[in-house]
Amino acid sequence: MWASPRTAWLLAALPTVASAGGDWLKFTFEGRLSAGYSGRASGADAFLTGDATLRFAPDWLGPVGAELGVYGRADALDTPHETYGTLTWDFSDAARLSVGVPRPAFDGFAVSALEAGFPALAIDITNQTRSAATFGAMFANWLPYGVSLAGDTDRLRYAVSVHSAAAPGATVAGLGLGTEIGDWQLSGAVELTDGEFSAKTQAVRSFGAVEAGIGYYAPGAAGASHLAEAFATFAVSDQLSLGAVVQLPVDGGSATGGVRARYEIGDSLAVSTGIATDAGAAPMLNAFLDWQF
Repeated sequence: MWASPRTAWLLAALPTVASAGGDWLKFTFEGRLSAGYSGRASGADAFLTGDATLRFAPDWLGPVGAELGVYGRADALDTPHETYGTLTWDFSDAARLSVGVPRPAFDGFAVSALEAGFPALAIDITNQTRSAATFGAMFANWLPYGVSLAGDTDRLRYAVSVHSAAAPGATVAGLGLGTEIGDWQLSGAVELTDGEFSAKTQAVRSFGAVEAGIGYYAPGAAGASHLAEAFATFAVSDQLSLGAVVQLPVDGGSATGGVRARYEIGDSLAVSTGIATDAGAAPMLNAFLDWQF
């Protein structure tokens, strides 16, 4: 959707309005924007990636709100991204209905660790780790209208969504669940796209300064290889952490992965640098500034 690169670059300015406007306007901004260098493609070294939402929900509107969001990448060669726009209704502090072009339920769970350390590279495997509706909008000109319901209880985070894209006439329905049990974080999602089934699951555990996890991605709707993923981070200090991630196609193809170091500059800004290889290609440098809000 909205193939103009101006969409993604415009949202890069949104952190300046994070939690602004007082009770009358009350804009809030949540998510992540990254800008930097990646050797993944010749001629597209500089990149901007985003997975962020701007929300307008002043108190005088009661349970009603509106959201504008983006997920994708902008570089000199292309701007594959999906733009979200919804009207929302809060049933309570823990349940929200979104209508328009909402985020698919499938995308909010078992998120690939490649996105944290190598965001520009992660966009290239959207068909294997994210919703068919997201991939269709980013790479096949889909316009997936739909509805979603998301919320959480004391122990369970959940989301369900249904999208329909008139061209090519596809219907995408998804369900995602996540919970924490002791030191474990467990999440997973399933999705049905015109009779084709996709699923993913992830388990993450903390071991003091180390956090490690595994994931499995079965992109049936995309007809692509299943992926097994393993990752870990080590907190050297409050500011510095080291991390690694590897993805292995279960059909025996070459692995994708990398190692990185991340330094927290402040509460919302960090710098990350690392080396990655994509499906056995030559190692590539990856360095970026990362804003999280």
